[in-house]
Amino acid sequence: MDIRNWFKTPTPVSLDKPEHDAVDKEDGAISSSVEAARTCSNHEEEASTSSATSTGLFLSLFEFSMRKDPELTRIAKTIPQNACYTSPQIQNDIIELMSKLVTEEIVRQIGDSWYTIKVDGKRDPLGQENISIVLRFVDENYSVCERLLIMATSTKGDAEALTNVIIDELNTARLSTDRILSQVYDGALLMSGRHGGVQKLLQNKLNRHVPYIHCFNHQLHLVVVHAMSSEAAVEDFFKLCNMLYNFIRKPTVAVMYKGESLKRLLDQRWTGHLATVKVLVNSFDDILSLLTEVESRSGLRGTDVRVEATGLLRAIKQRSFLFIAHLVMKLLLLFEPPNRLLQAEDTDLFTAVTLVNSASDCVKTLRNENEFSALWILCCPSATATDADPTTCPSKRKRTVNKSLGDFAVEETVGQPQRDIDEKTEFKRLFYSVIDAVQGEMNARFGERSSELIGALTSLNPEAEATFLDPLKVTPLLALAGIDVVESEYTVAREFLLKKMTDTPVPPEDGKWTIANILSTFNGALQAMPTVVTAYTLALTLGASTAMCENSFSTLKNVFSEHRRSMLHGRKAQLIQLAFEKDLTHLFKSEWKDALMRRFSSEKRRLQLF
Repeated sequence: MDIRNWFKTPTPVSLDKPEHDAVDKEDGAISSSVEAARTCSNHEEEASTSSATSTGLFLSLFEFSMRKDPELTRIAKTIPQNACYTSPQIQNDIIELMSKLVTEEIVRQIGDSWYTIKVDGKRDPLGQENISIVLRFVDENYSVCERLLIMATSTKGDAEALTNVIIDELNTARLSTDRILSQVYDGALLMSGRHGGVQKLLQNKLNRHVPYIHCFNHQLHLVVVHAMSSEAAVEDFFKLCNMLYNFIRKPTVAVMYKGESLKRLLDQRWTGHLATVKVLVNSFDDILSLLTEVESRSGLRGTDVRVEATGLLRAIKQRSFLFIAHLVMKLLLLFEPPNRLLQAEDTDLFTAVTLVNSASDCVKTLRNENEFSALWILCCPSATATDADPTTCPSKRKRTVNKSLGDFAVEETVGQPQRDIDEKTEFKRLFYSVIDAVQGEMNARFGERSSELIGALTSLNPEAEATFLDPLKVTPLLALAGIDVVESEYTVAREFLLKKMTDTPVPPEDGKWTIANILSTFNGALQAMPTVVTAYTLALTLGASTAMCENSFSTLKNVFSEHRRSMLHGRKAQLIQLAFEKDLTHLFKSEWKDALMRRFSSEKRRLQLF
């Protein structure tokens, strides 16, 4: 047989039907992926070149759908070419109708329920203010929901204008402002001002008390920032972290680095501080090797890189560098679980308070001699730059040290020069000073935990045995809704719940009863005690974080990309809502499809349909 003919002549292969079907399915999947990739690549090319023939993402996806749907292709070929429903105005109408249906569903879910408003603002790349308004409520199934009502805007940035925007948007959506239970914002003076802030102006306009809750995530950030900046050594440590980050990012240095990537420190996010410290501790040897190699390499272009490496190397070899890194990591790791759980949609105010209390108690446990000794032993062998005792000038006269202060780390001047204090004593002073600063900030910022409202929430938790469902304790919570306490209902509910919780072998969540699972488990029986159900519902409605507002800003970044900056705010806000409320937008493929078609067909318009 001629080998050349063997290559030219295709060899027939017989496939069984199952194998043939599998090949067809695989070909179909690959073809779909290829088509999707081609559509995306074409759109990216058009966007990057900004050509006049660019069809835009909407039309690109429309053409992609036609290629995948023969029936849609047939319809597109047979309908009048001046009525293809692809004009920009038609696109805007469809997006607007979809957004209206989503908003109407949110309003329907809220119904007559009480709700909490969460508001945060952010400027987009064009400098326009974007105001995220999120509503928190308990739906008809007694589940906690947080929904993005709208991404509003305002030409003015004062508190009065922002308050009017919030009220106007609620009225536009036909939501009663009489059902606002609480308000959650950040701690900026514009929002939190006691006399002229949004929280106060809103209460004045509604002519009733609406409690303001300072976002717990923001407060944790302020605890970290203020506490860490109280010690100059810790502040210098983070400045050094930033210098390391900028140094390692240099192209000539980055190719030589083998460790984990350092994170940039952000003023708005303390989590970047934790990520950076983790990398420093885990990749300290890699960073040390990198700086040593850069310092010793004469072939690197420019002496400034080697000089910078020499300075950084000397700084991180100091024993204090690793000591502060481990101390800061210990503290920040205690705040990570509360910060993460506070971002969850179902985290209510009582849960947030419990989390913060737990973190605060954990900080207190660090303040002991054993913790310091363990940290000192951990960091001592890791550095060599400070192994030698510092050189001191001989004293001209004999000094007497105050013996009564022998067991203390002194922070104030007492006539004893600093050079007489050994390194371990100074580190001990730093250790206790940082922990005390963190504890002080926690107490100052979360002191409202002892308020009557928190006491009411605590009484709904079965762990508070002495005050569980105490009518007097619950009164401040029901007073927010203008509801009187019916003592007999709480007496019966207490006995009923205690018996039921005892008889239930396995509580719903990790063997622990909470406000949320009590309501979800026993809401049927508690219907006979309506004020008790109302109290539990109000407790879950109270929020503690604006994390959902911040999440909507991530959606803003994705929607308002650099190739879509000409988009008007109305369309931008509607697209953000549709992208953010994915579970509702998904209904347009099934349940809401006919409703959207009918709503679109009922509109009267005189415009081009091409």
